[in-house]
Amino acid sequence: MTSQSLTFVLDGVHCAGCISKIETHIGQLQGVILARGNASVQRIRLVWDPDLQSADTLADQIRAIGYEALPFHPGRTIKSEELLLPQLGLAGFSMMNIVAISFAVWAGVETDMGPGSMQFLHWISAALATPVVLYSSAVFYQPAARALRHGHMTMDTPIAIAIAVTYAASIFEMLRNTHYVYFDAVTALVFFLLIGRVIERALKRRSGDAAENLRNLMQVDAHREMPDGTFETLRADQLSAGDTVVVHTGERVPADGVLLSDHAQVDESAISGETLPRDVIQTQTITAGAIVFSGPARVSVTHVGEDAQIGKIAQMIADVAAHKGLVQKRADQFARSYIPLVIGGGVLGFIIWYALLGASFADALMIAVAVLVVTCPCAAGLATPAVSARAVNMLMGAGIVVKSGDALERLGDIDHVIADKTGTLSTPLPRLSACDATVHRAAARLAAGSAHPLAKMLCVDLDIAPDPGLTEIPGQGIEASDGARLGSAHFVGSETSPDHPALWFRSGDGEIHCFAFAETPRENLSVLIQFLNDKGLALTLLSGDNYLSVAAFAQQHGIKTWHAAASPQDKLTLLQDGIAMGQKPLMFGDGINDAPALQAAYVSVSFASATEVAQIAADIVLTKPDPRLLCRAIATAYDAKRLIGQNLWFSAIYNIVTVPLALAGLLSPLLAAVLMSASSIAVLANGLRLKEQ
Repeated sequence: MTSQSLTFVLDGVHCAGCISKIETHIGQLQGVILARGNASVQRIRLVWDPDLQSADTLADQIRAIGYEALPFHPGRTIKSEELLLPQLGLAGFSMMNIVAISFAVWAGVETDMGPGSMQFLHWISAALATPVVLYSSAVFYQPAARALRHGHMTMDTPIAIAIAVTYAASIFEMLRNTHYVYFDAVTALVFFLLIGRVIERALKRRSGDAAENLRNLMQVDAHREMPDGTFETLRADQLSAGDTVVVHTGERVPADGVLLSDHAQVDESAISGETLPRDVIQTQTITAGAIVFSGPARVSVTHVGEDAQIGKIAQMIADVAAHKGLVQKRADQFARSYIPLVIGGGVLGFIIWYALLGASFADALMIAVAVLVVTCPCAAGLATPAVSARAVNMLMGAGIVVKSGDALERLGDIDHVIADKTGTLSTPLPRLSACDATVHRAAARLAAGSAHPLAKMLCVDLDIAPDPGLTEIPGQGIEASDGARLGSAHFVGSETSPDHPALWFRSGDGEIHCFAFAETPRENLSVLIQFLNDKGLALTLLSGDNYLSVAAFAQQHGIKTWHAAASPQDKLTLLQDGIAMGQKPLMFGDGINDAPALQAAYVSVSFASATEVAQIAADIVLTKPDPRLLCRAIATAYDAKRLIGQNLWFSAIYNIVTVPLALAGLLSPLLAAVLMSASSIAVLANGLRLKEQ
């Protein structure tokens, strides 16, 4: 079945509850495969069957439940996100003036102010408060009203009710010509709620958007070569596969492609994190977003936009930011079910105080408003994304791509690391041990004619052409016309076989030599092993290599548990058995034979230089073959888990403490507004405590 996907920018989304309603509604439509939203960046990604749905009909479905949806492209944001300062300024101006007027009224009640003067001041207060209620508080009541029209409630619903009730009661009391009006309370309520909303959005922006930053690398002009040899300048997203572009020194490569020039040097630090320039020769691939160091470079375009490597990485990051792990799903459920309880609590508080305890209408009303305002499901809804969004962005900046659902959450729970050896803990190819230079050059003349990996290693740093008349015997070695042979021990006539990788060489006069290759551990492997020991994480070496090779490597690096000669099925069985016993293993591998184990592991990690199958199977991809990146990923996941736990505990304790205080009449609406805003800000600020490792 074919599928189409598109990311939409959403207007009117202010909380996890909004996203959940959209996901539920769209997810129930026929032909929709995936609906995954992110409240913090106000986007949703949809995947659907084009035979049953279209982008336009899905956007209409989102509008039908009260939200605006526009196709996403880099740079497109919702303008209303930036228009809160005028509302805040108006609310602050009106609040200060109404407070001054209210002070005069309160003083006049105790002295000699006449009813006419008092009524006049009330009308002035009403005139100042009305624009605040109609304009400044629209950020709360517009999404609440939109949701109610479609039978839903959002986290803004209790706030909107509190503002409307307080304002309506003030108008009612003013028309009755009584002393009790609450225009000062309603403007102060809006003012402090807006302060909280402004700070909340500022903190969200600070957490960054790594996916959009990556996409912005492709927002460049391209110089397309025309058939007549001239060039036209156009946007990168207007290119097509097969186009030829010229990238000058200092410019970014606009799309993935193949180098047509003889040579180019490119800076790919924005994609791979590697600070040193990479030399590219003709026919090698070159990645969108790279900066050409020495040009110009002629490139044949292969992939454009979202199909380019950098676009795919950006989509992976966006998917992770939108994904809801188990903890986040529980928090969202709490937030959704809590809203009716909030409204019911406000009504109950008013009835208890007014009907049962004999409080005045004014006092009972203020208690109900305080209950509506102080309760904060927002903090619970923000507890996980406030931390996970920052963690994903930080990891991407370090060259770690978290590409699978709740991988970050699972990475924070691991209790065991299982790692492949060759290509993962060691380099893919071993290095040649010390040998006689003359014999080395003689053997290299045969090795230059072979495609065997060890033969290629024998020729490293030697500019030697192959001898003419070479004959290669598949699976055994290569023979020269003078009878010299290079290959296996049996092929050259040796009766010994070492416990390490080796090539055997027999010269034309029959003298036999052995070229030994030492297995090279990854640079900084010792850092990874020490880190795992410090964290109390057991490390198991799992390799398909022979017993002696694996044993020697494990002993050399202090790895106590290891398995040799493991087939792909053996690796898979080991992972499955561990999970069945309640373990949460991380699988670290790079080869095709590791793919089943990577897929079965609790969470899996691979290198960007690994086989494509391993990259697809892995949950996390390290853009550089540096084991320290795995240390960083694990440490960040552990810290994120700790901060998420702190946020959830804070949210629960906050509501447990403040709701009874509000019901007891110990919190004014103004103080309730300050506390509610502060709780959301505290959760977001705590997420920003996640530091670079």
